[in-house]
Amino acid sequence: MDPETVITHEEDLLEYFRRGARPRERWGIGVEYERFGVFRDTGRAIPYEGEASVETILKTLADTRGWSPHDESGRILSLTRDTSSVTLEPGGQMELSGAVHSTLAEARRELFDFVSEVEEVSRPLGIAWLGIGSHPISPLAEISWIPKRRYAIMRDYLPTRGSLAHAMMKGTACIQVNFDYADEADAVEKLRIAMGLSPLVTALYANSPLTEGRRNGFQSYRSWVWRDTDPDRCGLLPFVFREETGFSDYLQYALGIPMFFVVRDGRWVAGGRTTFRTFIRDGFEGTHATYADFTMHMTTLFPEVRLKQYIEMRGCDSGTPETCIALAALWKGLLYDDTSRAASWALVRDMSFQERDELLARICRDGMGATLAGSRRGAGKRGVSVRDLLIELVQLARDGLERQKAASETAYLDPLDRRIEEEGGGLAVRLADAWDGELQHDPAALVSAIVGTEADRS
Repeated sequence: MDPETVITHEEDLLEYFRRGARPRERWGIGVEYERFGVFRDTGRAIPYEGEASVETILKTLADTRGWSPHDESGRILSLTRDTSSVTLEPGGQMELSGAVHSTLAEARRELFDFVSEVEEVSRPLGIAWLGIGSHPISPLAEISWIPKRRYAIMRDYLPTRGSLAHAMMKGTACIQVNFDYADEADAVEKLRIAMGLSPLVTALYANSPLTEGRRNGFQSYRSWVWRDTDPDRCGLLPFVFREETGFSDYLQYALGIPMFFVVRDGRWVAGGRTTFRTFIRDGFEGTHATYADFTMHMTTLFPEVRLKQYIEMRGCDSGTPETCIALAALWKGLLYDDTSRAASWALVRDMSFQERDELLARICRDGMGATLAGSRRGAGKRGVSVRDLLIELVQLARDGLERQKAASETAYLDPLDRRIEEEGGGLAVRLADAWDGELQHDPAALVSAIVGTEADRS
């Protein structure tokens, strides 16, 4: 569909989802990896502009590493190279959106090459990049906004919906992985299973126990922040768990959410509380809804698992590059193998939506120490350990990779086994204990400890 096609009927937009369908032999994997830039000696956020800044690093990557820069009003805000891109979150968090790869080895190579490039241009400036779920040192007021018009509108709108919206925008970082679907039934099944399992995986990746140099009381503060950002567009989606759900249900969800903005002739106009459904029916400020408008609107929905022209898992705190690839291996093993997909769904199938949402809230605080009800091993019983279910989940992913004739990729799951088997509460507890213990509240030592895990000793 041409981007400028005017949308006159809601049903026309179902084509957006149908166009994402791909035969199994063309299924790929995409990873998105966000990190905070900090000064090595203080752990504090680097600014967007200046001699040692995000903008300087982007410019150096463009000048020396073959990336093409893209700007707004003369300020570099993103880079592209081939089909990969580097973008910035509102507080200057740098994100690599990698190419679609057919193997995890290819995805790993691209990610690690990028991490090396960024390290090479950042170290002379005294800058390090932290894979962690929330900024551990700088208060929000100290983290500068990047000069992006999209974020200026979101900055004004989101605090009317949630009290932690600015903490989400400037103070969190995540890992996301993206997978393909064959058709509507396959897409909806993967969406349902991924959303059902998402709280468990959030527990496995919980890595944000510190804010402003103090324990914040959470293992995944990032996940907690998203719960108080915007109830319209965030969280778990109840309708996904209905057996009869299809593309039309997700479309109705998307149409009912207020638009952030409409872009015309380079002008970004705040959408106020106009839903996309109203935009189609009545227009907005003299304009009519187009396919391009809808495509942009879909990027402003933030559920734990997002359906676009692929399925995007969004529920994990940032971590090391190795655990980013481990996440891709986990979901590939579970979603691209029918047997493991069905077995993994059985672990959480019998939970009510309220139980799912309450579990996610407990996981924000307790991580792998949380418990749940309604699992395969004890429907109706409480006290089932998230940690025990994760042991099963990772094994199912191994089995799934082997059935896909990708046994060599099972090694990428090893960091997850080590994390689950480790004594204590998990990565977040270990980090917070180290901060209060051997690191002695020394920001430079904290930076070294986090950066030092990039060989993945987590």
